[in-house]
Amino acid sequence: MQKEKVDEILKDVNKLPAISSVVSKVLEKLQKPDVNIAELASEISKDPAITASVIKLSNSAYYRAAKPIRTVQEALMTLGTKTVKEIVLLTAAKGILSQDLSSYQLEAAQLWSASLLVADMSSKIVNHKKLNIDKDLAFTSGLLCSVGKIVLAQFFQPILFQLKNELKENKEPFPNLEKKYFGYTHMEVSENLLKRWNFPPELVDVVANYLNPENSKVNPLLTSVVHIASILIVVSGIGIDIGGESVPISPFALSQTGITEQDIESYFVHIPDLQAGLADLLNV
Repeated sequence: MQKEKVDEILKDVNKLPAISSVVSKVLEKLQKPDVNIAELASEISKDPAITASVIKLSNSAYYRAAKPIRTVQEALMTLGTKTVKEIVLLTAAKGILSQDLSSYQLEAAQLWSASLLVADMSSKIVNHKKLNIDKDLAFTSGLLCSVGKIVLAQFFQPILFQLKNELKENKEPFPNLEKKYFGYTHMEVSENLLKRWNFPPELVDVVANYLNPENSKVNPLLTSVVHIASILIVVSGIGIDIGGESVPISPFALSQTGITEQDIESYFVHIPDLQAGLADLLNV
């Protein structure tokens, strides 16, 4: 049974995508309201790759810093802790999400760009609808929602091939077929990974429920935003995987967010603008 094999992989830390211990510590510190900027800068600076990314991205057109940023501490002072947290997670996620997913019909670069677009779209929806959610939280949640696909695609290519053939004849929702073939959906695998990495409960809840936002226990509004963003990006044909368009937009998510048909049309029209604006982030 494949479920036992997935269980074995999830138990074997060496087989799972790794995340820098610095990221876990930074996330932990950022959950405290009285976070010390100097301590945070010192923690981030322990990882040279993350430090380089923070400085590079802080100076990018996407974040539009008012003056050149030369150190992590300057980035924290100029852009604020929330934006730097977004950049730290972005860098960590790139390492995980840029692995090749040929069996999911997604090249590594496609998964990365699709994940960034879901992140940016989530953030734009929050802004546009003036929802009571931090934009950086919406961005990070959107960025991580496909992370479980990495594990399933890395270790189970032949099974995904069978699943894909069944999908051609069967219009069943993709997560149902994942469950049938693996004993898990990619959402359940994402949930397992984020718990293992000690990510905040809100993020764990979003990745576990983003295709079924009505099941969200921690923040149904946030999960609804990511749900709509992820479906818009898939339906627009970007990073489309073997899951295709088998999941419709949830009425629950529409009522939670107040998003109308007109809003959805407007979001579609602006997807090329999002792609253009993300050029800096794609090359992290």
